[in-house]
Parts: sequence; C-alpha cells; structure tokens
Amino acid sequence: MLKLPGLIDPHVHVREPGQTHKEDWDSVTQAALAGGVTMILAMPNTKPPIFDESTLNLALDAAKQKARCDYAQFLGAGPDNADWDRHSSLPLRSAGLKMYLDSTFGELRLDDMTLWMPHFAKFPKDSPIVLHSESRTMAAGILFAALYDRPVHIAHVSLKEEILLIKAAKEKGIKVTCEVCPHHLFMVSQVLDEERGKKKEGRLEVRPRLATEEDV
Repeated sequence: MLKLPGLIDPHVHVREPGQTHKEDWDSVTQAALAGGVTMILAMPNTKPPIFDESTLNLALDAAKQKARCDYAQFLGAGPDNADWDRHSSLPLRSAGLKMYLDSTFGELRLDDMTLWMPHFAKFPKDSPIVLHSESRTMAAGILFAALYDRPVHIAHVSLKEEILLIKAAKEKGIKVTCEVCPHHLFMVSQVLDEERGKKKEGRLEVRPRLATEEDV
C-alpha cells in the first residue's frame, strides 16, 4: 500500500455564487475528499466575480457553511480594484490574486497591459499571483514577473512552447512555476473535433483549448 498525505488542489472552480446548478461548496469538497484532496483553492470567476470585500465575504460565508475540507478563495484582478494598498486586509484573507490575461469564461479578462501594472506593483509580494495566460500573454506575464521581481504561477499550461519558455525563464532565475490539467495531458484537439461531429462538443470546450499530440 502506498500512503500519501492529503493533497492540495490549487485550481478549483466551485461555481458558487451564481452557478450552483453546476457545483457548490458542498458538492465540490465532497468530491475533493473522495479523491484524497484535503484542501482546495477556489477560482474567482464566479457570478459575480470575487474581486472586492463584499464578494469575498459572499464566497467565504458560503464556504464556511458548506465546505467539508480546508479551503481558500482567490481574488480576481479587475480594471478597477488594484488599490490593494488601501485594502490590505483582503489579500490576507485570500489564497492570492488570479489574473485572467487571455481567453476565458467570465468577466475578469484584462486585455490592456497597463491594467496589469498596478496589480503587480501593489499586491503584497508575499501573496501569490496566478496567471491565466497563453503563449504571448504568458511571455508578457513572465516579463512582468522579472520587472517587478516577484513570483508568478502559470495556470493550466497546455502547449509545448509554453513549457519551453517557462524552462528558459527558470534557467535565468525568474521566479515562475506552473501547473497542468489532466485533460491537457490525456486529450487532444482531435477528440474535440470528433465530439463536434456528435454535437457533444460542450463537454470538451475548455480554456485553454485542447492542443495537439506534440504538445501532450
């Protein structure tokens, strides 16, 4: 028998508030425990998104009532909430800051790099920044990590070129880590094409999109 400690899943979509017909704190933490996960970190792209004190309270209150395992909630970076120096208590109550820099579902995408700058400058350096980014935006995010001398974590890497860039950045001493999702390890875009033929593509419509066999 192989014994493992309780696992931490750093990338979980709870869907509460706003879409509890998909998932809530009760169902997601039951599933986590069934899989050996004893702590989850929840993403902020809910409805409404978690980006200020009132929405953070909304999420944490629901978690306190329903969660069956340990948890933490990410804050989302928006165009108007980078004044973290004025709201210094919020980062302390969160898992960190999630920045959506590329195609995603929800309302938190930041297309303009001038909107990234105050978040990198003002979010506490001892709290993590996690980037939803792909290829060019990922490269830009790594550049920001170097310019602001702070670590970043790249969520759900899906392409070979992204892994090579992260490897090169680490070799230069840039503080970057990354993660990959199981579906990007075991599924390719060809599977999605086959599902489209069956009119079932919604099951595999993910962001970042499924890639090629070479990327896997």
